[in-house]
Amino acid sequence: MAGRVAIRGRRVGRELDGRLTGARAGDKAGDGDEADHAAASALARRGTAATVDAVLDDSGLEQPVVMQSRLLNRFRHQAGRRWLQTIRAAGIPCMAIKGLASGAWLYDRAEDRGISDADLLIAPADLDRTLALLQDHGFAFAEEPTRSRWGFISQASFQPLLSPDGAVNIDLHVAGDADPFPEALPVETLFAQAREIDGVCLPAREHAFMIAASHAARDLFTGDAAKTVIDGLLMLRHQAEMAQAETGQAEMDWAEIARRSRHGHMLRPVSVFTALLHRLDADTSPAARHLPLDRVGGSTFEQVVQDHLRMFPPAESPGTLDRLARQWRLAAAPSVALKRDLRRLAGLVRPHRGIPRRDTGS
Repeated sequence: MAGRVAIRGRRVGRELDGRLTGARAGDKAGDGDEADHAAASALARRGTAATVDAVLDDSGLEQPVVMQSRLLNRFRHQAGRRWLQTIRAAGIPCMAIKGLASGAWLYDRAEDRGISDADLLIAPADLDRTLALLQDHGFAFAEEPTRSRWGFISQASFQPLLSPDGAVNIDLHVAGDADPFPEALPVETLFAQAREIDGVCLPAREHAFMIAASHAARDLFTGDAAKTVIDGLLMLRHQAEMAQAETGQAEMDWAEIARRSRHGHMLRPVSVFTALLHRLDADTSPAARHLPLDRVGGSTFEQVVQDHLRMFPPAESPGTLDRLARQWRLAAAPSVALKRDLRRLAGLVRPHRGIPRRDTGS
């Protein structure tokens, strides 16, 4: 489809700094192919084989694995779109966000974007109606075990909603992300400035970028954020190619992104996310005129950059102290980090279930 772009090139089209695992200083000549394959395999573990194959000219991945991944993604995207349309047909405004949205405008084929669930955004006031609709179709909350002792702490989404056969997984959101995101971008603004592509309601480009930055920060810029980082690279590459093609499409409104980020206490995560994309060789010059990218640095940030360049070696996953450092130095303003830690402490006493209380929207 016109206007879409994929990252292409021997090593992620230079968007990963021309270096994956094997291009570090001191590598032996001839090791590049083996290193490229190792890096692609590592990225496939973090995303999906289809996504890796879509962004690399020669991923080195076995094509049967890629095809299986693509078929699974196709089913998940189609299912997500089908339920999005079902909700909208009931008169409830509903928007695709995160991976479901990225597949609709950033990739040549939606199934090239790996997703594990369908992220659907509704207004908090529509939560009860939406739950009643989905539950009438047999959907039920999974109440899956969380990875932490304090339970499910997100206030923007809930436990997965699974179809009766367990094949469809809907992640229902009542905000673009948890606090402080609604202060920066209220759900009313997200819907007021939404766009539509191929019948799918999507956030505006600026809003999609802020959602990506917020979720990458919430993942502490670890390997869990790999697909989101690729989305960010594609957004900036898309902007640059539109400008080069002189399509008349305006570049993203970075002044608006900066203004909303400052107002909503999100300047740090948005700036760190953008600076990371810069280090991965994306063109961030329009953003640099409005975001304090020159202030992003330090040993914690450098470790994040190296993790992304090396595609997250399994033996080097961030430990507890590293994760705390990332949260306080990169992922959130101090007041936000403190609020999140206090919520975690409260969860140790009474773990959060991640199930909304009906009639309250909470």
